[in-house]
Amino acid sequence: MMTTETDYLEWLRDHFESSTYWKNLGFTFHSLEKGAVSVKAVVSDGILNVNKTLHGGAILSLVDVAISATLRSMQPNMVTTVSLTTNFMNPAKEGKTVYATADIVNSKSRIQYVNAKVEDEDGVVIADAIGVFSILKEKDIN
Repeated sequence: MMTTETDYLEWLRDHFESSTYWKNLGFTFHSLEKGAVSVKAVVSDGILNVNKTLHGGAILSLVDVAISATLRSMQPNMVTTVSLTTNFMNPAKEGKTVYATADIVNSKSRIQYVNAKVEDEDGVVIADAIGVFSILKEKDIN
């Protein structure tokens, strides 16, 4: 039973990091606090495109999970992506570590507006995104 915020965040870390999808893409949490999440990935062969840089789909996935984890760090309900617009700005080369973070713009309703960005270990912005997410209610899940 989760009785504290720390217990919940530990459960959330395990919940996300045990996902086969996360494992396949090499995603892990860099940091996980209430409302402040950073998800990282080392750019490796399995997530490269034909240009030998981080695949756009992997970048989009990294943004999506960073937003989802940030929203979930603040409340226990599942969330789903409604819209996610991503701008790709710079390539990330093999061997670089990239970090995705999210900032909640409006959290006053079931619909959440979120900004996100992906940076490499040198602070170079790889991508930014604007997302609209929905907080699911129990009736939506069944």
